[in-house]
Amino acid sequence: MKGWIKYGLFVVVIALIVLWLAGTFRDKEKPGEVKGETKVVSGLVIEEVRVVEEVPSFYTGHIVADKRVEISSRLMGRVKGVYVKEGDYVSAGKLLVSIDGEDINSQALALEHQRKQAEQAYNSALANFEAVRKTYERYEALIKEGAITQQEFDQVKAQFQSAKAQVEQAKAGIEAVRAQKQAVLSNIKYANLTSPVSGYVVLKNVDTGDLAMPGHPLLVIESGPFLFEAFLPEGLSGKIKVGDAYYIYVSSIDKKVTAKVSEVSPAIDPATRTFRVRLTLKDADGLKSGMYANLIVPERVRAFLLPESAIVKRFDFTGVWVVRPDNTLELRFVKLGERRDGMLEVLSGIKEGERVVIQGVEKACEGCRVGG
Repeated sequence: MKGWIKYGLFVVVIALIVLWLAGTFRDKEKPGEVKGETKVVSGLVIEEVRVVEEVPSFYTGHIVADKRVEISSRLMGRVKGVYVKEGDYVSAGKLLVSIDGEDINSQALALEHQRKQAEQAYNSALANFEAVRKTYERYEALIKEGAITQQEFDQVKAQFQSAKAQVEQAKAGIEAVRAQKQAVLSNIKYANLTSPVSGYVVLKNVDTGDLAMPGHPLLVIESGPFLFEAFLPEGLSGKIKVGDAYYIYVSSIDKKVTAKVSEVSPAIDPATRTFRVRLTLKDADGLKSGMYANLIVPERVRAFLLPESAIVKRFDFTGVWVVRPDNTLELRFVKLGERRDGMLEVLSGIKEGERVVIQGVEKACEGCRVGG
């Protein structure tokens, strides 16, 4: 009997322990009454999403000089001196390069000797002509009197015409030599190369002692004003017109310059589907030819723009932190468009009037409440 009592007490104790562990003897809260604490995040910069009606589009081009002059020699010769270096400013007429002209002088001297020989030949032909002319005049009188035969007169006449032709030939020889000498001497002025324009030396391909070759550029000089040149897509054809004013941004010197359209090509390149435009820059300080720059063209669109600091990127996910009406945060997927003037275009995922975190996104968390 006592064994059964002990066994019963053991079962009761075990049952009480199980019920206690199950929470039977503790007060229970009704469902929905347990509320976790919401984390409060502070230090966020929030901005309301607004629609932008006009955005700037950037088109890449480069800075060019209005005039670019290549200095080359018309004669071949050894370079005696180079009087400028790259970066120098030169005025029109300044001596740039001198070339040895001894070969030219030698050619001119040889032609002078030929001219003297040609004059001697002319004088000899002229003397012979005078002698033959007198004989011809006597025979002309004799033939009228019938004192000589026609054959004798014809022989003298032929000699007269031959002598006259020799005089003309000798005279032409003098003129030919004189013209050759003048042509050779005219090259002397090309031995001293001067600048045809005022501008800067941007390229120097010659040093003292080099052999100058005809047609080979020795120096390149550029003069202002500076222009911006770009090839724009055909979609802008008819929208960019001569006289229109735009801004040109040069990123290398962080400068925005006012410019006016001076040239617009009327043709579209069929290969690239672009057309060329040139704009004259109002302020050229600090600019150099060859610099890359951007033409800023305002375009009418309807878009949301956010700073890059507002964008959250996690692997393939791109989103923004949106502040709900109850002031809690929600990470929402968005689709981005083009980059416009330092801002990113948002194509979908947000609506006008919603509030978005633009700074401090690293502090944000899902469901957290925005603090002060």
